[in-house]
Amino acid sequence: MEFITLLALMLFLTLVVSHIFNKLNLPAVIGQLILGVVLGKGVLNIVKSNNDVELFAEIGVILLMFLAGLESDLKLLRKHLLPSINVAIFGVILPVALTLLTALIFGINLKESIFISVVFAATSVSISVEVLKSLNYLSSASGTVILGAAVVDDILAISILSVMSGTLTGDFSAKKLLMLLGLWVLFGVLVVVLHKWVIPQLMKLSEYVQATHAPKIFALVICFVMAYIADEVQLDAVLGAFVAGIAVSNSKDYNEKISRNIETVGYAIFIPIFFISIGLNLEFTTFLKDFWLIVVMTLTGILGKLIGSGFGARISGFSMRDSYVIGSGMISRGEMALIIAQIGFGVKLLSEEYYSAVIISIILITIIAPFFLKHSISKNPL
Repeated sequence: MEFITLLALMLFLTLVVSHIFNKLNLPAVIGQLILGVVLGKGVLNIVKSNNDVELFAEIGVILLMFLAGLESDLKLLRKHLLPSINVAIFGVILPVALTLLTALIFGINLKESIFISVVFAATSVSISVEVLKSLNYLSSASGTVILGAAVVDDILAISILSVMSGTLTGDFSAKKLLMLLGLWVLFGVLVVVLHKWVIPQLMKLSEYVQATHAPKIFALVICFVMAYIADEVQLDAVLGAFVAGIAVSNSKDYNEKISRNIETVGYAIFIPIFFISIGLNLEFTTFLKDFWLIVVMTLTGILGKLIGSGFGARISGFSMRDSYVIGSGMISRGEMALIIAQIGFGVKLLSEEYYSAVIISIILITIIAPFFLKHSISKNPL
């Protein structure tokens, strides 16, 4: 029952901070991220990141990205495929270069510096999605490019991680890389098949099932199955959920009630827990010792994505204002960078000496990112 009590506390405090931040005309997600820091190890140490919290958080981010897929326009995604690729590529190159240079300047050995630069290559747009949704910007051209670039960015980051970790640990082989690429191709084929033939039939079938909320349950099953498959082929589960959302929204039998009902479930319980969970493990024990390293990594992490992704948007024909929005939307690192850091820590590519500094920088960037996105959108309203 302890978790149930903590769950009630977290949900109640989420209401409080969301109200305060909405009154201040700031995205509520910022308050939820800060709430996680306050409740976690860094301040009060009331809520620990245990299996229960992690499960609710994982369901939360999957539902969040599924909802993003439901609200996405497939035609716009196709139209902006090339800009999305440009945004993702330049949004990886510059952060990697800047972070590698920063790590080497601070005396971190080459092997560890390379891995840290890979950590900061990743983008997690789950936070950006929440800000874009709250400002009704998700279905805009800029919002579409951010979502498309996030998919490409995920694939690039995981590819770099696979090659780098294999090379740095001496466990790299071309055979493993080819197998991984083969799995991704199969996943892509499966997505096309499900999107064109299977999911539309399932959604049609759901209308005839004599059960309460059958279409919503079918949609959730599709979401979780696609998330599982994406995870099994070593892609991010949120990518599978996002693709599932696009597929469901483009089936002829889709109706907006599905989105509204899933949104109710997600935002009432799971999604706030995801945002809170990001800050729970933040500790300040090494903050003073690594102060300047944290400051510089945070700055280069922000500027690398903002300038790199913004440049990718600019050369794709977007205006300076739109490029600022797109660059801002790609800043957040969130769970993707935290997962990569954890993987590196587990295989000794990231030492205990610098682990806390990297985690603090990631969380700081994640908390700061929504401010940039809100400011960029306020300068470029629809």
